[in-house]
Amino acid sequence: MNAGMKWMVGALAILLGASLQAQVYRNIVNRPFETVSNGPQNVIVVDIDRVGRSPEAIDRLIRAHVERATRAQIQGARAQIRLYKQLGLLPEDYRLPILHTVVLRRNGELILPSRTRSDGLGNGTLTFQIVDGDDPFPAAYKALLQTVLNAAPALVEAEYGKPARTLTIQVVNYDDEIGDRDAVVGGIYDVSNNRFLFPIYNAREAAAVNLLNLIVRAFHADVAPFYDVWEEGFARAVTTRIARSPAFRSLAGLNPDFIDQTLDNTYDARPYYDAWNQPTLGSPSFIAPSLRQPPIAGGTTGGLWLVRYQMAGSMWLKVATEYPTFFREFNQRYYQNYTPNLRGNSAALLNLAKQTLAAISGNPNPTVEGVPFDQWARRQYILDTSVTYGRKLHAQMFPYASGLQPDEQAVFTVFLTYFQTTRVGAGWDEALLNGTCYPIYWDYNFNRLTLSPQYERVDIRVGTGAVVPSFVGSETANQRLAVDFSVGTEGVRIHYPSSKVQGTNFRNNFFGVVFGLENGTVEIQIGTETRSATVDKGAFGFALSAETLSRERVATLRFFNAQGAEVGVWRTNTGVGFHYVQVYLNPTAGSFNLNRAAGLHMISLPLRPYEPDMAKLLNIPASQLRLAQWRQEQFNYVYYPATPPPAPGIGYFLQLSNPINVTIQGEPAPTDRPFAIALQPGWNLVGVPFNEPVPIGSLQVVHQFSSPVSWETATESVGGEPPLVGSRVWTLGAFGTYTQATQLEPGRAYWIRVLRPEGVTLLVPPPVGGTGRSRAAQSEPAWAMELILQSPVGGGVVTLGLDNAVRTRSYAYNHDAPPALPGMSAFGVQGDGGRLLTQSVKPNAGKQEWTLQVAPAEPNREHTLTWRIPPNTPRRWRIVLENPITGERIDMRQREFYRFTPAEAQTLRVAIEPGVAAPVRITNLAVTTTRSGQATIQFQLTGEATVRAEIRSVRGETVRVLQPSRAAGAGVQSLTWNGRDSQERALPPGSYMAYIEAVDSDGRVARATTPIVITR
Repeated sequence: MNAGMKWMVGALAILLGASLQAQVYRNIVNRPFETVSNGPQNVIVVDIDRVGRSPEAIDRLIRAHVERATRAQIQGARAQIRLYKQLGLLPEDYRLPILHTVVLRRNGELILPSRTRSDGLGNGTLTFQIVDGDDPFPAAYKALLQTVLNAAPALVEAEYGKPARTLTIQVVNYDDEIGDRDAVVGGIYDVSNNRFLFPIYNAREAAAVNLLNLIVRAFHADVAPFYDVWEEGFARAVTTRIARSPAFRSLAGLNPDFIDQTLDNTYDARPYYDAWNQPTLGSPSFIAPSLRQPPIAGGTTGGLWLVRYQMAGSMWLKVATEYPTFFREFNQRYYQNYTPNLRGNSAALLNLAKQTLAAISGNPNPTVEGVPFDQWARRQYILDTSVTYGRKLHAQMFPYASGLQPDEQAVFTVFLTYFQTTRVGAGWDEALLNGTCYPIYWDYNFNRLTLSPQYERVDIRVGTGAVVPSFVGSETANQRLAVDFSVGTEGVRIHYPSSKVQGTNFRNNFFGVVFGLENGTVEIQIGTETRSATVDKGAFGFALSAETLSRERVATLRFFNAQGAEVGVWRTNTGVGFHYVQVYLNPTAGSFNLNRAAGLHMISLPLRPYEPDMAKLLNIPASQLRLAQWRQEQFNYVYYPATPPPAPGIGYFLQLSNPINVTIQGEPAPTDRPFAIALQPGWNLVGVPFNEPVPIGSLQVVHQFSSPVSWETATESVGGEPPLVGSRVWTLGAFGTYTQATQLEPGRAYWIRVLRPEGVTLLVPPPVGGTGRSRAAQSEPAWAMELILQSPVGGGVVTLGLDNAVRTRSYAYNHDAPPALPGMSAFGVQGDGGRLLTQSVKPNAGKQEWTLQVAPAEPNREHTLTWRIPPNTPRRWRIVLENPITGERIDMRQREFYRFTPAEAQTLRVAIEPGVAAPVRITNLAVTTTRSGQATIQFQLTGEATVRAEIRSVRGETVRVLQPSRAAGAGVQSLTWNGRDSQERALPPGSYMAYIEAVDSDGRVARATTPIVITR
């Protein structure tokens, strides 16, 4: 590219940033699996209002858009591609194809293609013309393209039906100058101008397959669905089916192995499908909108675009395995029912797919893989075209490894993709994130496994991290292993059948894990082949013939327990080469009743609902749903519809104007293993994953590489390090106030605070009949006073305390307040650094002050603060409440409440000052004796004291204790002595002394004495 052309592209890019405020295509209805889009989110839209009508200028603008999008895609995928190549998952010289569909737009209107005639949708004919311009294709390459263009339309028509339009499409050499030719090569379908802009591929097979993909796209022309999972997914699935056919492989001497390599690398993920099928796949567009619709600013790239492409095609291939005519018959119905609105209505498209399958099968309730289509579709997360915001983590598991050592039982590769979906204006975008993950490896019984330090940490950079864990030793053999990956609050668990995939002398090609059967046998029927294998601790594997797995098939697995009784049947539709499967036997539908009064609640659901949209789930209009979730990384709340879909472990705030009583159906969390919840530093709003209460004392916490520890241990400082978590768990109590929880109850949500910067993983044990401690032992201050704030719309509770142990164990005494929902009353004690505390303990030394923070939910409403003075409070302490706004000072020992009306957030102050009392004194000591020798001793005390009285001889020896140490109040005291010693023997006449000792509460001593004379 010469300097003038580079300047022109740069100028066009600037022009692009200053283009008209064109409409951004997005979901105008954003319910999971039921979205509605206002335009094509699966294409690059190029606004040409300011470049004139020159074909050259328009062409340069198209190239600028595509180059921008492709460069960003490369940036997002470069690390992953390099890892693929390093691990042998891609050949070193492989060039990843990135294909784009482009539509031009002028004055806000999409420019539709010119058509040679109009025969109605689905009755068209495509013809192709290779254009030799200034930069023609090489002769041999052009001959290959012409061969494909001649043969492919008929092959596509057999799978897809007739084209939507009658069009003549030009094929032009696209000399891509992307700058990373080792990683990627592109191709463009220009819908508006009926053109393919096609590059030169090094491999003939890659060129043939990717040109075939563009031809399939052209069959839908300008009436394609607006979502990638439908249009891109259909195109990739049909391309794969045709490219594996003998008719295509015979074209122009193409190498079948190279074709398979192209498909395996970037089109077909069915061998890994069950492992990769995770909620993070869902998205209306596989590429971040900022790459396709420049009016949205600030995005970088979608981290999962390549995986999404593969999973979309693979999902539709699973359907076509059972219903080979699906695509052709779906298109026929699509054209018959076509309206512009149908293109962007995902629920209507799913209903059309169901109608197609029903017609093919003759069953009004068709199934896929043995599951009714409605349920099956909701389990394929790639079909969810809604936008969910927040951070996300996805794990790709690749089961095979090379060069296993004799004692290695399992070695596999995991790629982690960490990214964030954000709201940008009226649309959304995605950005790759950095982070650190500390995997937790589990055996079948969920004992933590200690692996080599090599595998204890995964650094994620630019959204990508990788680990290749090795499980060594007989204790890890023949069982279902699990690995928990977490970054911040995002977590994902994968499973692997140890010893069932490969060893030093064998390699299975069909393997998996099963839930619901520990030990037994499994029988597989696939094609004409039937095999049996053992199930060992939930893991199994087969070595099937190469011919059986040389084509896609329907596999039926029957499972038998150790006694030989059949316990379940599972069906899976396979791809080519090998297959990994996750089996859930007899999955029972769970239900949960959520019954809540009007008002504010913290809620969770102990299952994954079949209906993921909270508005529909709770039977509340979407415009009226007030649902919030805390995002610690933003230190703020997000609100519906930006909240994540409900799942076990997720907590929400819910504000209800009216009571609700709904029964929710869904998949419960497995109860044969602990449930892992990733917690990030700071506050985490979590839910209860099980439908039974869980004692807090039974929770376990995992930090980095350490083994799980009890909740009690996790709340203590060990080796000078801070505790892992705060000792108190909070939930919402009466009057909208936070209260301390002693157990986790289904349907409620809880605050847990993590004190380590690396975050931790919380392990919630499955229900076991209520065993386990209800709460861990907690440190209570020596002196504590509780203050309760109440108002008609909320309040709170704080504790003020005194204890010298706080000097060394502040973490055990001072407790932070969870974040308050905006509009919720906030009440706490101001701590260091702006922290708000629910309990503040200070040393018992001199005067102490606390500043209370009151943020009313509704200003100008009367609030009442109440308290009780603890019984162990020394009487001389002065305890004063002060309102700085009004200047009022209240003696808290004389009153037990205070009413005030805050107009806005304000403070109150509490001060405790030990009174400086005078030492106790003994005064007016006098003795009166009678003739019989009886003596009456009287004296006065100036204050409370502990008094001891003795009779002593002139030598100072105690001859009688009149009163042992006993508390006495201020005032006159009186004692009598009968002249006898402690054994009641009459003492001889003489001089004796009455000795009085008084000790006050501060330990100060007063002593007094007076003589007594016995005369007889």
